[in-house]
Amino acid sequence: MIFLALAAVAIVAGVLGHWLGRRQAVLPVVLEPERRPEPNPTDVRERVDIERAMADLRLGVVVMLDDGTEVYRNNRAVQFATGRHGDALVEAALQRVMEGALVGLSLEETVEVYGPPARTLTVQASPTYDGGELGGAVGVIDDVTEARHIDRVRSDFVANVSHELRTPVGAMSVLAETIAGSDDPEVIDRLAGRMQREANRLANTIDDLLALSRLESGPVTDPETIDLVSVATMAVERTGEAAQQRQVLVTIDQATDGPILIDGDQGQLVSAVANLVENAIKYSDDGGEVTIRLDTADDAKTVHDIGMAEISVVDEGIGIPERDLDRIFERFYRVDSARSRETGGSGLGLSIVRHALQNHRADIGVKSTEGVGSTFTVRIPLSAAQAQLAGWDGVGGEVSAGGGDGGENRR
Repeated sequence: MIFLALAAVAIVAGVLGHWLGRRQAVLPVVLEPERRPEPNPTDVRERVDIERAMADLRLGVVVMLDDGTEVYRNNRAVQFATGRHGDALVEAALQRVMEGALVGLSLEETVEVYGPPARTLTVQASPTYDGGELGGAVGVIDDVTEARHIDRVRSDFVANVSHELRTPVGAMSVLAETIAGSDDPEVIDRLAGRMQREANRLANTIDDLLALSRLESGPVTDPETIDLVSVATMAVERTGEAAQQRQVLVTIDQATDGPILIDGDQGQLVSAVANLVENAIKYSDDGGEVTIRLDTADDAKTVHDIGMAEISVVDEGIGIPERDLDRIFERFYRVDSARSRETGGSGLGLSIVRHALQNHRADIGVKSTEGVGSTFTVRIPLSAAQAQLAGWDGVGGEVSAGGGDGGENRR
């Protein structure tokens, strides 16, 4: 984003420098009537095209002449000139860098707006030249909030991966050295068991990283019609061993009879639901209960919008502090690091869930109370086949033997 902004400054400066070099033809000037040049239609057209292009930029652009007269400000930059609070700070920074550009300096400032919402903006200004002489200045305002966030996530990810892989490798190295120097069969057996657990932990982390990499490749390109009930059943089977170890009862509660059809990739969806169930098991007390609830929310019955399927994973575990709710889907983020280490969690499960759901145009919400439990609710579009199964013609009416105009939509 920063490179893009710098490139935009160079392009805009070059175009506007050319434009300003001929400003007698396109900008208001005071001349004697007999000396006023006739407007050139080509120049006027170029000016209109330039202004139209820059008006639609997501970057704020401001142009000044060498005497400090502002001759252009696009729509994005106007918001800062007329804004208050954080926007006023950005406008003040713009004026400072423009003053420097008008004496031949290229300047940049970063403005942190603490919001809400928090934003990071860069304000840059460069001089423009007319025949080798200073002709004015162009300033650019760029919102780099998302770019900075991505940079932080990428940096944290690299650091976390290094830590997650180094920890079990280091532990196995120490255990192997201890085994090599011991002749006690009981000690060797105990340490070998610990080495196996560390190896499994390392393998699970690598598997999760590979799964996450595959999910980030993009939306499902060849979806199939899947029954959400079978997805839930397979997720229960996949987490059966973990549930048995903790003596946690996992049940499926289906609110509607029959299949619940959705379009997507069965492997991705089973992985997402299984991760939610496994997470619920890990953070439940021994002997607790986890419930998978299946339902439909028929918001509409049209060919483009036939409603949503809902799958909720409910536990009665330790809950999630409110301060952590916004971060639980980040890679390697753990609410309770000590418990995650104990249960072997990699911290990637909910990140896998998020990416799998994004690939299916689905969303997920979470409600949690500490000491009471958590509920993760997934909403995913129903398949067009579900409309036919439910007796809807896909246009808003029920299918009838007489082929009438159908009934009313139901919620």
